[in-house]
Amino acid sequence: MSLITRLFASGFYPTERATKTVAVVVPLSNRSKLTVDEQISLRHLIHFLGHYDKYLIAPKGSKVAWPGFETRYFSRRFFGSMQAHGRLLYWPEFYKSFEDYRYILIYHLDALVFADELLDWCQTDIDYIGAPWIPCADTPWVEEPRVGNGGFAIMKITMVLKVLCERYRTEPRKYWEDRFTGLFRTLQTILRYPRRFTPSWLRGRFTQSLRKRLQSMDHLEVNVRNNDLFWSWQAVKYVPEFKIPDWKTGLRFAFEAAPRECFELNERKLPFGCHAWSRYDRAFWEPYMLPDE
Repeated sequence: MSLITRLFASGFYPTERATKTVAVVVPLSNRSKLTVDEQISLRHLIHFLGHYDKYLIAPKGSKVAWPGFETRYFSRRFFGSMQAHGRLLYWPEFYKSFEDYRYILIYHLDALVFADELLDWCQTDIDYIGAPWIPCADTPWVEEPRVGNGGFAIMKITMVLKVLCERYRTEPRKYWEDRFTGLFRTLQTILRYPRRFTPSWLRGRFTQSLRKRLQSMDHLEVNVRNNDLFWSWQAVKYVPEFKIPDWKTGLRFAFEAAPRECFELNERKLPFGCHAWSRYDRAFWEPYMLPDE
């Protein structure tokens, strides 16, 4: 399996072909219209970072188009839920499509940006940075502060691809698990309604056995570990030189949970941006929002 996997995965190995510094990447949902809060996030993006190359990440078949944005399409299996989106961020083909750039800024539409510091952050030569998680009531699962969430995050394309390639090289099974996870989901749906989708001769013990086997697929890494936890904790296992800044540097980049506490820890200064602003203490952020145009 190892040799076959290396053959298939070799096309994902990073190349040094970047001619541009950074692109802003905005993943979309399956919805055709933005919520009011998403419109606020978009307004901040265009105001502060509108002069950068900007891309929408949309499901194939989507008709969504915004002025000033180029749209790149991916399989619909990567849309519709946080888990589906997380699988996209494990997928090398996503990053290969941005190899013209050294970096991408992932900008979910629950993020805000407050200044044009993007090139400054790219010049720090980090490989990954996102809003830090800190121990607080909002995130009781956090035991020690650490960078960070992927909803507003900078990623270096070559190093991200190197991590993913090493992951496949050292654990070949993950290549096949990642590639066929969508098929596993489809089969689970079929087996959930056997009378609708399968002929009578395929029902019974066979479908019961297959259903149990497919249930084990729910525990695959791409289904249970958020991609940002992977980049923050696991990437260095595959590439030890993968550079992630300390959490205090991360606070200068972005806040997420407990923004008032983060503000104090960051010497009462705003970060470059934030994530999940409407979820965690919306009132804190309202004085810093751009007015309606």
